[in-house]
Amino acid sequence: MADFDVVVIGGGPAGYAASLTVAARGASVALVEAEKPGGACVHHACIPTNLLIDPAVRYVEAQELAVMGIVSVGGEFNFARATARKDALVRQMSDGIRTALRLGKVEVIAGRARFESASSVQVLGEAGPTSLSAEAFIIATGTRWEPPVLQGVPPDRVVTADVIQSLAAAPGSAVVLADGPGEVPFGIEYATLLAIAGSQVSLVTARPRLLPKLDPTVASAARAGLAGLGVTVFEGARVAGAEIGTVEVDHSGGTTRVAAELVVAVDVRKPWFEALGLEAAGVACDGRIVVDRRCATNVPGIFAAGDVTGGAMLSSVASHMGDVAAVNATGGTATTRLDGIPRLLHTVPGIAWAGLTEDAARAAGRDPVAGVFDMSYNARALTLGARTGLVKVVADRGLGEILGVHAVGPEAAEVVSVAASLMQAEATIHDLAATIAWHPSVSEGLVEAARRACQE
Repeated sequence: MADFDVVVIGGGPAGYAASLTVAARGASVALVEAEKPGGACVHHACIPTNLLIDPAVRYVEAQELAVMGIVSVGGEFNFARATARKDALVRQMSDGIRTALRLGKVEVIAGRARFESASSVQVLGEAGPTSLSAEAFIIATGTRWEPPVLQGVPPDRVVTADVIQSLAAAPGSAVVLADGPGEVPFGIEYATLLAIAGSQVSLVTARPRLLPKLDPTVASAARAGLAGLGVTVFEGARVAGAEIGTVEVDHSGGTTRVAAELVVAVDVRKPWFEALGLEAAGVACDGRIVVDRRCATNVPGIFAAGDVTGGAMLSSVASHMGDVAAVNATGGTATTRLDGIPRLLHTVPGIAWAGLTEDAARAAGRDPVAGVFDMSYNARALTLGARTGLVKVVADRGLGEILGVHAVGPEAAEVVSVAASLMQAEATIHDLAATIAWHPSVSEGLVEAARRACQE
């Protein structure tokens, strides 16, 4: 008889979501985690990033109110205090996950797991190695940072996002790399954070354009926001060398030497599974663990979820995949649905989107119609201090299917989350246009954009 119905390897968003779902379905479950519950999201990525950028954005908003004489704001953005607050709230969230796992009757085992076969793993913990057998396994080991090697740049000057999060003070200057495997370079967020914190920032991307896959209006808003913070953007560029305090950037316009105490690489996480002994279990991998829409690997009874499977590598996706894997690992039937995933950039102004742009919809053979609402006419956006912003809805002209939603301005992420729910429920653009939104609310802009689309 197996020790557990399911053993989950990794305690990040995919792993703890899977563990809680397995337990809720009445199965016995062990979660093997070598570090702290919460994974990269809670300790090194999404949550710390948000906890640093949010007060930075509020600082900008307070400065604007100070100009109007409404409040008094003195001094600079206190990076050390923001970091201390971040540390405290990360601990609180990690403790909350521990509590949820305990109350959910998930047995948490500290250690690193390695497959002995397709039905057992060896766990190496403080007490030494032990073996665990299970009817099913869910691999959720996430990613690891892999800093790039840059020609002519000493390795100690190339840092990842987690290093920036731990600094007592922002560097005087930095080059932020804005490249990665995804469609959006999250280096933009760290360029925003450091610029607000007083750093002289250059943003470098090898892409011909900074945000080539985003709606042009959204991309323009991102560029304008960076320019407003004093960030210099180099497109079609690469770091070509460094001297003390400076970095040389080759770009389409030539070569420029910019001030840079550090080079910040954000989008450098890669799926991590090298130490799992997958060969002993026969699990197929190709730079990632290969899964189908059930989150099943090629080996019956072994599933994988989250960043270790590649793809979008977003915490929201990881949690969703963890739930799907858990259902299937306990005899149920579930599949992932990853169309219309909400995405956002913590920038000034905030940017969020889900689904297709007009161009992408057209390229996919659809006949798109779009409606745009200028958020400078939205009462709630104005009360939140927005001077510019927009909501754009893209739909299929004939079917009325909502294909994509793009938002710039206050609470953009919340607006797009509402839209993503409607897309998941297969509501039409006509359903959205007929919705009565609360007044005043930013969501009114979403409804107004839908009504304009219906008029096209």
